[in-house]
Amino acid sequence: MADMIDLRKIHIADSSELRKRGLMEGTLKFIEDDIRSFGTGSQGEALLASKEGVIYALVKLFRPDRKMCRAHVEFVFTSDANADTQSGVVDEVLRYCFMSEYYHKVTVICNSGNEGLERILKGAGFNQEAVLKDEVRTKNGFEAAGLFAILSYEYQKYNICFVPFERGVAMISGGKDYIDSVKLFHYGQKLEEPFARNIAAGLGLLDSEGGLIRNDDGEYNMDAEQLKYIPDELAKAYVQLKEYFENMRAYFDIKVRFSTGTPFQKKVWNALNSIPYGGTASYEDIALKLTDGKLAEARKITRAVGAACSDNPVAVIIPCHRVIGKDGSIVGYSAGIDIKDYLLLHESFTAVTPIVIKEGS
Repeated sequence: MADMIDLRKIHIADSSELRKRGLMEGTLKFIEDDIRSFGTGSQGEALLASKEGVIYALVKLFRPDRKMCRAHVEFVFTSDANADTQSGVVDEVLRYCFMSEYYHKVTVICNSGNEGLERILKGAGFNQEAVLKDEVRTKNGFEAAGLFAILSYEYQKYNICFVPFERGVAMISGGKDYIDSVKLFHYGQKLEEPFARNIAAGLGLLDSEGGLIRNDDGEYNMDAEQLKYIPDELAKAYVQLKEYFENMRAYFDIKVRFSTGTPFQKKVWNALNSIPYGGTASYEDIALKLTDGKLAEARKITRAVGAACSDNPVAVIIPCHRVIGKDGSIVGYSAGIDIKDYLLLHESFTAVTPIVIKEGS
């Protein structure tokens, strides 16, 4: 599986093992020279994929253009790399391309004699984009091959979707079994994260200045068919947040995983779930909850509670917007006071039902 695969750059010291594993042929000097060419070339790089210390694949990654929006990948597997291992390598390479190197498009060429790789590519979300004539050399000539491609917003292991509301856009990030981020943006605001920016651009959600467009004609809407192509829990979060902003939902049944945060911050974030829909609490109220009602101890950590609320990675679903000043003032919100004010007003005019949240890990 992908989480068992280790992906790293190739080294000269790997020469002997690569020849032993049948991934490269020729003398050691020839293999070393080949590795050096990848190390110094500006058009690509070579990576090794291993599991439990054993190398199972050589991955050649080429950059056809200078803007680095597209990468072409070649996979060379060892004879003992089974289908699960090959699938894990493909998954890990996609994660690297989309989330570390920030490519928007990844392509792979697969010839007609490699049905196993074709199945793996399709299972990972690739689509056949073209048939390339005389692409692969054989012993007695050439044969055609399929060009398979996947775009960043088609990545099935982890992805991002966008839900519009009156003041802006909620950006949700997550995978099949959890979400780990909800961030709120104003319309026109630019996305700083390259992965998110690629997805928004690919979906046509950015204006000429790179800011998020308004939802004037339903540009952010995703139908049931489109939702099939994003991870399950992320699709569920899209539907539930859309219903929340449309006054059709006052609770969430979404699995959340905190991928960042100290133990104290996580305690604060979990405590926020006790604030009912349409209700509010002060930072001191949350501190009292964490200290079993001990006022002196609570006052010592009230400022830290406020800081943890500001760092909440999952806005709205973890309702830090319901935390206000002790005097009732609306203070401190990473997305802006106006959005916090909007969320509180939004909830105050909607029927009250319990909030339900399932924590992942």
